[in-house]
Amino acid sequence: MPSDEELAAAVARGDVDAFAALYDRYAARVYAWSAHLVGPSNAEDVVQEVFLRLWDKAGQFDPARGRFVTWFMAIARHHLIGVAKKRSAQRRMAAAAEIEELLSRVVDERADTERDAIERDLGDSVVRALTDIPPEQRRVLVLAYFGGLSQSEIARLLAEPLGTVKKRTRLGLQKLRLALASMWRDGG
Repeated sequence: MPSDEELAAAVARGDVDAFAALYDRYAARVYAWSAHLVGPSNAEDVVQEVFLRLWDKAGQFDPARGRFVTWFMAIARHHLIGVAKKRSAQRRMAAAAEIEELLSRVVDERADTERDAIERDLGDSVVRALTDIPPEQRRVLVLAYFGGLSQSEIARLLAEPLGTVKKRTRLGLQKLRLALASMWRDGG
């Protein structure tokens, strides 16, 4: 059985069978890592992207500098970090857009000075913390605390039972409190 290093050299020469052998050896590990960091629904795409990088960069592997597994897992790690950062930024942007849309429903009639005050209240740390809260909980918090709606008004606006709105508010506040405490403890 050829070593990983031998297979990597063969991949660098365009050997599809060597590539398939490395895929068989490492795909499950990369998939498990990906599923943990970006979720199972995106893990298969990440695995394909990581192995595409292997195909493109196999010629850069130098066995004199270390083992193949170390080199390849570094490629996977760097790719996963990039994917996670991109997803986090996308989630923040989506949450900020959702918050703006929700606020526009209830703040349009209010004076610009009140809108400015609300936007100042939505500091970066709060927006970041809100992005980590499930969307249904985020909606009720934004409408209640930044939109100034009562829970009954939120229930009517979202066409949800009042009990559901109350539960989402309670759970959302718990998660927001934990997220903010974590950020402030970590200096974010």
